[in-house]
Amino acid sequence: MARSSSATPHFLFVTTPMQGHINPARRLAARVLSSMPTARVTFSTAVGGHRLMFPSLSAPDAETVDDAGVLYAPYSDGYDEGFDPVVHGTATYKERSRTVGRETLSAVVTGLAARGRPVTRIVYAFLVPWAASVARAHGVPAALYWIQPAAVFAVYYNYFHGHDKLIASSFSTDATVDLPGLPPLKSSDLPSVVSITSPDHPHYLLLDMMRDLFNTLDEHKPNKVLVNTFDALEPNELRAVPQFELVAVGPVVPDDEASPSSADLFGRDDDATAYMEWLDTKPARSVVYVSFGTVFPMGKRQEEETRRGLEATGRPYLWVGRKGAGGEQHVNNGVVVEWCDQVKVLSHPAVGCFVTHCGWNSTLESVTRGVPMVAVPQWTDQPTVAWLAEARMGVAVRAKVDGEGVAERGELQRCVDTVMGDGEEALGIRAQADLWMVRANEAIAGGGTSERNLRALASEL
Repeated sequence: MARSSSATPHFLFVTTPMQGHINPARRLAARVLSSMPTARVTFSTAVGGHRLMFPSLSAPDAETVDDAGVLYAPYSDGYDEGFDPVVHGTATYKERSRTVGRETLSAVVTGLAARGRPVTRIVYAFLVPWAASVARAHGVPAALYWIQPAAVFAVYYNYFHGHDKLIASSFSTDATVDLPGLPPLKSSDLPSVVSITSPDHPHYLLLDMMRDLFNTLDEHKPNKVLVNTFDALEPNELRAVPQFELVAVGPVVPDDEASPSSADLFGRDDDATAYMEWLDTKPARSVVYVSFGTVFPMGKRQEEETRRGLEATGRPYLWVGRKGAGGEQHVNNGVVVEWCDQVKVLSHPAVGCFVTHCGWNSTLESVTRGVPMVAVPQWTDQPTVAWLAEARMGVAVRAKVDGEGVAERGELQRCVDTVMGDGEEALGIRAQADLWMVRANEAIAGGGTSERNLRALASEL
C-alpha cells in the first residue's frame, strides 16, 4: 500500500546563495534522497543564487527538478538581483535578508503543504539561522548542517560562551589557546573571524551572523548538528561540545565528476577538453594545480608572488585565475583558466599537488582524491582547515606568510618542492595522502561511519 503524502518524509534544505554553501548542501540533499528513495527533498536558496544556478528558467524564481529528483523552490532574501556589498552596503543586509527570508521561506513551506507535500524536517546551513524560526512557526523540526570542520564549530561555541577574551588575547600575544575539548591551538590555527574586535572591521558582519547562529542554537536546542566531516578525522572534536550531538555525515563531496549536485554560480566554459587534454600529456604526479576559491579574488601582490613561485619550480601548472582573465592562456610552463571542473582535475593522475586557500570543500575534494596540498589559508575557517591538513593528517605543507599575509615566491617554491620532490618528507606526505584518501572514502562507502550515520538520521528524521 502506498504511503500517504502526510506520512512521507520531506526534507527542506535551506542555504544562503553562496557557492561554498550551496554545493555541500546540494550534495547532502542528493545523498539523503539516495539513502531514502521514498522521501522527498526540496532545496531552497535565495532567488539571486537560484537564477544563477538555473539561468534558462522562464522566471528567476521558477521551480525546477534535477536529475536526482530534488525540487528547487527558491525564497527571496530581498536581493533578487544578487547582493553586492559595494552597491547595497552591509549595514542593513542582515536585518533585511532575515525579515524577507522568513516571510518568503514560510510561503515556500505553506505552498508545499498546499500541494500535498508537507515539509517534515528543515535542514539549514549556518548563515540562515532564521530558518529555524520558520520551522518552529510551522511546527517542523529543524537541524543545522555545519559545512565546516567540527573543530571550527567548537572554537565558535567556546568564543560565544565565555572564552572570547581568552581567544582575542591570543592574537595579540601569539599565545597557544587551550579550549575545552580541543587540542592546544595557536592563534594562527583559529578561524580568522574570532580575531575581530571592532564593529568597524570589514568582516564584522560575519562575526555578528555567527553570534546569531549560536544564539539560535541555544534557543532552539536541536538534538543533532550534522557536520561535513568524518569520525576518523575529528573523533574528539565531534565530542568537544557536549551540549550538542555532532553527527559526522561527510566528507560530502561529489561522488564523481559527473555528479548532478554541484553548481558554479559564476559562469563556466562547459568545454573542459582543452585543459584536460593538456593534463593528458603530462607524466603522473607532475602538475601543480592552483586555485584560491571563488569568494574573494587573489590580491595583486599575492598573484604576482604565486606566478613567480610557480615558474621558479620549473614544474607544469594549471592555475584557476581571476574571472575576466580572457579564457584559457598558456604561459611558460603553465595553463591559466577562468574556471575548471575541480573534481575532474584532482582526479587526474597527472596532478601531484594542490596549492589551495584551504576552503573546506576544496580540501575534502583533495583528500578524497589523494592529492597532497600546499596550504595558503586566507580567512574564516581556512587557518583551522590548514591545521587539520598539516598537523592532523600530514597531507599538506603550510606556507609561511609575511606581515601583509602574502606567501612570497620563494616560500611557495619551497613548499611545492617539498611536496613534489623525491625526498623523505615528500614520500611521507604522499603516503599520508594515500592513507587519508582511503579513510575518507571508507567513511562514505556503504557500511562506513558517515554512511551509517546518514542512513540512521534519514530514517529517524
